[in-house]
Amino acid sequence: MYLNLLTTIVVFALQTAINFFLTPYILKVLGDEAYGFLALANSLVNYGFILTLVINSVASRFIACEYHKGNFIKASKFYSSVLMANFGFSLIIAFISIIFLIEIQSIINISNALLSDVRMTMAIYFVNFSIGLFNAIFSVHAFIKNQMYLISIRNTISTAIYAVFVLGLFWLFDAMIYYTAVAALISSIFVFFSALFLNRKFGLNLKFTPKYFRIKFIKVLARSGLFNSLNMLSQVLLSGVSLLLVNIFISAISMGILALSRSVTMIIESFVITTAVAWNPRFIKLHSDNKPLRDEVILALKSISFIALPPIAVFMVLADEFYRLWLPFKSLSQIEYIYELVLISLLPSIVFASSRPLISINLITDKLKRPALVTLFMAICVFCIQIIGLIFFEFGLKEIAISISVGIVLKITLFDIANAGANLGLKLGSFYPIYFKNLMVFALIVAIIYPVSNMINIANWFDFLLYFGFILIFGYLIAFVMILSSKERASLISKIRGRF
Repeated sequence: MYLNLLTTIVVFALQTAINFFLTPYILKVLGDEAYGFLALANSLVNYGFILTLVINSVASRFIACEYHKGNFIKASKFYSSVLMANFGFSLIIAFISIIFLIEIQSIINISNALLSDVRMTMAIYFVNFSIGLFNAIFSVHAFIKNQMYLISIRNTISTAIYAVFVLGLFWLFDAMIYYTAVAALISSIFVFFSALFLNRKFGLNLKFTPKYFRIKFIKVLARSGLFNSLNMLSQVLLSGVSLLLVNIFISAISMGILALSRSVTMIIESFVITTAVAWNPRFIKLHSDNKPLRDEVILALKSISFIALPPIAVFMVLADEFYRLWLPFKSLSQIEYIYELVLISLLPSIVFASSRPLISINLITDKLKRPALVTLFMAICVFCIQIIGLIFFEFGLKEIAISISVGIVLKITLFDIANAGANLGLKLGSFYPIYFKNLMVFALIVAIIYPVSNMINIANWFDFLLYFGFILIFGYLIAFVMILSSKERASLISKIRGRF
């Protein structure tokens, strides 16, 4: 598990570095409006995922559980049924996509100059989505073997392929939005064939054959995964629909600014999810063996918080300098405005990093109904507030961002923490002490490093990286002492010494 976690962190850092250089380049070449349509395209693709998540979101869990129990034929039937269903999903999405692309200008605000470019971008992203359906289920082999580090390495190579093709296309030809979609499609094709190669390498007793397709297995997955689809719908209401509302009620350029302000926070949240997911194979194995999960969950909570909270704290206090260097073609007033939006968007990231393994318990225990309904209720409330605010109170981007952040923070704090305890048969307040302790540690780190940040002068990227690194080490020392117990600190030091 620790190898999975370590490689996940290293690989994610490499992927982030690539995107770090690509985002300002694409933004400078295409502009705010075109960049906003890239974010919108990804959001629209997520609408398709709502449909497919009904079975795909829980497929790995069911396949892995049956495989670990030695029921290889039943695991293969689940596996084959999901692959056949995904083929059907692809046909449905293709039909819907064609209608959307024909009527695109009557659905969203888009200038005639960008119409064909955006239409091509959307079309390629929909094709990419269909390939991604199969890439996800093919990764179950590595999940079963608890060798997710191979998936992380594969994803890094695919990201590098994406970066090379984006830069190459923009360098060789006149700038077009759909180049990023083409690059993403090529990287997905690589992932597809590499997944087939890895599956042969593992040599599991997991077979695909159409004759194994069983509608009853799809029904089992659908009953469980329906609530994951509701969760995805909630995420779309919170993020994708927000971009769409800004596009309709404010402007396409404002949509681009909102997407830009959330780009780094989305990376942070993706990092938290990626590191937290490294525990899922371990959780599923323990749960399949009817072993208690409490201690392992607490260790995961501490580990994720220790890994993620210090860099979030340092980024928070240095974010204005980061955006000044990252987007030098923006004016100081634009940078200040983006910085304020980023601070608002960081609030959910903080509570997310302090609690993410608890949300995974819903999937592990197959108790998805409550969290799905609560999340959907919260998302609908936020959506209604945004609609009312935009129509009657002239909401701006800050108000849109605040409504999203407040909704997510309240949902995690008031529901997710207590629900994790209920799912594990523990008291509702079992995980609140460590959750609030993590938040207090974050506040302490910020309180200590903020005065330090005011005493430094950052003139270039070397200065930024130097000061960021020094402050981050200091933040990790605080987290090391405050989050981990003396026994856990000794164990971690022993493991590090053992590796060397």
